[in-house]
Amino acid sequence: MNGQGDLDAVGNIPKPGEAEGDEIDMINDMSGVNDQDGGRMRRTHRRTAYQTQELENFYMENPHPTEEQRYELGQRLNMGVNQVKNWFQNKRNLEKINNDHLENVTLREEHDRLLATQDQLRSAMLRSLCNICGKATNCGDTEYEVQKLMAENANLEREIDQFNSRYLSRPKQRMVSTSEQAPSSSSNPGINATPVLDFSGGTRTSEKETSIFLNLAITALRELITLGEVDCPFWMIDPIVRSKGVSKIYEKYRSSFNNVTKPPGQIVEASRAKGLVPMTCVTLVKTLMDTGKWVNVFAPIVPVASTHKVIPTGSGGTKSGSLQQIQAEFQVISPLVPKRKVTFIRYCKEIRQGLWVVVDVTPTQNPTLLPYGCSKRLPSGLIIDDLSNGYSQVTWIEQAEYNESHIHQLYQPLIGYGIGLGAKRWLATLQRHCESLSTLSSTNLTEISPGLSAKGATEIVKLAQRMTLNYYRGITSPSVDKWQKIQVENVAQNMSFMIRKNVNEPGELTGIVLSASTSVWLPVNQHTLFAFISHLSFRHEWDILTNDTTMEETIRIQKAKRHVNIISLLKIVNNGMLVLQEIWNDASGAMVVYAPVETNSIELVKRGENSDSVKFLPSGFSIVPDGVNGSYHRGNTGGGCLLTFGLQILVGINPTAALIQGTVKSVETLMAHTIVKIKSALDLQT
Repeated sequence: MNGQGDLDAVGNIPKPGEAEGDEIDMINDMSGVNDQDGGRMRRTHRRTAYQTQELENFYMENPHPTEEQRYELGQRLNMGVNQVKNWFQNKRNLEKINNDHLENVTLREEHDRLLATQDQLRSAMLRSLCNICGKATNCGDTEYEVQKLMAENANLEREIDQFNSRYLSRPKQRMVSTSEQAPSSSSNPGINATPVLDFSGGTRTSEKETSIFLNLAITALRELITLGEVDCPFWMIDPIVRSKGVSKIYEKYRSSFNNVTKPPGQIVEASRAKGLVPMTCVTLVKTLMDTGKWVNVFAPIVPVASTHKVIPTGSGGTKSGSLQQIQAEFQVISPLVPKRKVTFIRYCKEIRQGLWVVVDVTPTQNPTLLPYGCSKRLPSGLIIDDLSNGYSQVTWIEQAEYNESHIHQLYQPLIGYGIGLGAKRWLATLQRHCESLSTLSSTNLTEISPGLSAKGATEIVKLAQRMTLNYYRGITSPSVDKWQKIQVENVAQNMSFMIRKNVNEPGELTGIVLSASTSVWLPVNQHTLFAFISHLSFRHEWDILTNDTTMEETIRIQKAKRHVNIISLLKIVNNGMLVLQEIWNDASGAMVVYAPVETNSIELVKRGENSDSVKFLPSGFSIVPDGVNGSYHRGNTGGGCLLTFGLQILVGINPTAALIQGTVKSVETLMAHTIVKIKSALDLQT
């Protein structure tokens, strides 16, 4: 197809190492160091964030590279062989120290928990009364029990001291054995008796419930740390479909923990991803422990969430040790995938200075078949290591159990292989948000376009964010929204329709709004399809707004440096109509969202006026790899993709009027025609 050069310019991600600048690793290489006067002077080596990321990625796969592998890695990263060798040695030594420290912290937490339990039992015995006479029972027996508990406590303290002296002086490779990491739920009756979480309005949990939740959270934290280890034996990479092997090895992993077998029909997905995030460790933890900020950062995945705190924030203003109950909905932008409703507890812990763990887990009773749209969140979360340069190294682990029969066959590979709601999508979404914050804060917004103030640029960014959120909701319909699904006779396959009746709502058109969406499979990779849809030169080939004319870009706000993430104000040449658009393309997928906007309103926004009153109806495309034949893990250069097209249109100005079925049919025809035009332009079989 002509214009392939244009496609590459839009679709490709910048080459590695072109952004972010240099950083100083926490582990300094000692090779090539200039020694003067007997070694009194040494200099450290600076490495780029890309070099560090590549070394970390290789270390996850093989912490003990051969001499040939070290040479090849050094050639590729422009580093000396000794530098590479010493980096791996230092990395292994640091990991041993961290593992020993993690185990020490875990045992101390267990010790503190046992002490608290002993205190509760002692108090209960001292306050015990006779059931017949109502008087205090004999204190002699109570005193004996107290002395027994004190003796047990002394034994525990001696075991802790022995552990400290033994392991702090002699590091060991692995933290603890697999059986110690996640004890069987059957061995702890308190876990099986976990009460149903209450989100009815802030009812405080009892001390018993809090103790149960805390015990479950600590167990989940240990399991997460085990899964985050570089040489964890439970992760397996399939050379054909790299994530497919995870499920197989995961079954072995769950059985090794002696957990209760999942009911028939349930599917378990598990995935792990690691990468750099341009945000400090403390800021990231605060974001995760604040539900409002968490939803804002992960808006493409989490449309709604509510929190009920169990244990308040720790002393000194930190959040280490905080425990929350959270109820949320997770989404894939498609009408063919139901929202995943999940209830879980979130626990965060500072293992050492600059190293945090945030873990989620769903309290479960006896295993039952999950109802429609619901799922269990198995131990999932983040291990966050602050790099002291504004970046954090994040290891993200996602595990879930759900009923696969609720998901359309087109999306079962995407979800089942840990792609649709897997660790890589969560991490890529976080990286995109943080990079956007970093890029916008360092950009001189007044230089973007003549007549556009810095406040105006900020308002346009805010307006684009609202537009994109409305596009999501028009497809997935979160429980807090007013969208109502409607049934239409003889509707095309995989087509969904919803209506919303607006009455004088700010930023909304008054009347009946119809939202239509559909998802289709196309035999083309994500980057090629995104490049075609997002490029203005090809817009007339599928967009009815252009009416065989062209569009030009009047404002362009670059939200990221390494990936495509752009907000634009477009102008249709023949009629002057303005269209607000946001596009992005990264490891989590691709998105093109746009909406016509009224000229006078947008001019006020450009001068810095509040954008909340601007009214629009968004449309757009969501693109993800199909998850088949490894297309997702080969950088989307092969295989097919899943395209979701969403459209919102005002079908009546009277919100109380009845919906005309003929209007719905017209919209259905319009959407089908758009899909056919895209296939035809890409020379795909229709």
